[in-house]
Amino acid sequence: MRTYILRRVLISIPLLLGILTTNFFIIRLAPGDPAEIFYNPEMSPEAKENIRKVYGLDQPLHIQYIKYIKGVTSLEFGYSFAKKRPVVDEILDSLPNTLQLSILALLLDMVLGILIGILAAVRQYSAFDTVARISSLTFYSMPSFYLGLVLLFLFAGGVFQWLPASGMEDIVRVESMNGWERLIDRLKHILLPTITLGIGAAASTSRYMRGQLLEVIRQDYMRTARAKGLSETVVIFKHGLRNALMPIITIIGLSLPFLFSGAVIVENVFGWPGLGRVAVDAAFQRDYPMFLAVNLIFATMVIVGNLVADLLYAVVDPRVRLR
Repeated sequence: MRTYILRRVLISIPLLLGILTTNFFIIRLAPGDPAEIFYNPEMSPEAKENIRKVYGLDQPLHIQYIKYIKGVTSLEFGYSFAKKRPVVDEILDSLPNTLQLSILALLLDMVLGILIGILAAVRQYSAFDTVARISSLTFYSMPSFYLGLVLLFLFAGGVFQWLPASGMEDIVRVESMNGWERLIDRLKHILLPTITLGIGAAASTSRYMRGQLLEVIRQDYMRTARAKGLSETVVIFKHGLRNALMPIITIIGLSLPFLFSGAVIVENVFGWPGLGRVAVDAAFQRDYPMFLAVNLIFATMVIVGNLVADLLYAVVDPRVRLR
């Protein structure tokens, strides 16, 4: 197992380097000067050139690339042009917020998606199955920004006004709150973004879960288990679910990077101060160091998601051996 993990990590290094290299040169194809955010109308050409020199933008592109790669190997991602602070500090401030949102959305995906998929398969062609299939197809095909706006209208600013519309805390009352009140306030703020981010993934998981379980239910060993007098609950959950989960693990393993990328849109809709908003701001402001660092984190999440899926295979099915 350790050898397998080490080999996967070593294989990931050139992959991450390729992604970083591609993003480094692509973002520089955009027209304009990234140092423009530092300029003002009265600034002289000499002052502008001095700013470019300070941030290394006056050097040839290949020199900039080599210096950046050297910095990344030492976990030094440079200085944010827009935020005017080290990139690492900005990431450490925003990444935990995105992790909170993504992890809760992943839990919603796993619990709701698997549960609905199981119930729909067991009650095939029932009213519940029909409603579940129609609902899952609807939410799966609905863009996250549109769903977020609908939820905002229904529960935050239009019909009911039960939940806050943006941010991650009540900035007016937060200083006077105790620990429990702050926790409840945070849950209120994160509820709508979590539903927006996780409901589409849960819809996809439920459809896959239903299809896989329906195939497993018809297998000979399932009929044998019933013939032995086992209850339907034991047959489904002990014998059927484990085998049906194998393809679902791949979907869930890839859900983590999917949720991270989806957070880019959801965080902007709900004003959630996470890495997604940082990524959008960096792209529009041509903040090279910040943009590259965020993309590197997203790429790492894809690799980690695949690795987690492979490891879960061995847990669910002992016949799988990772060497």
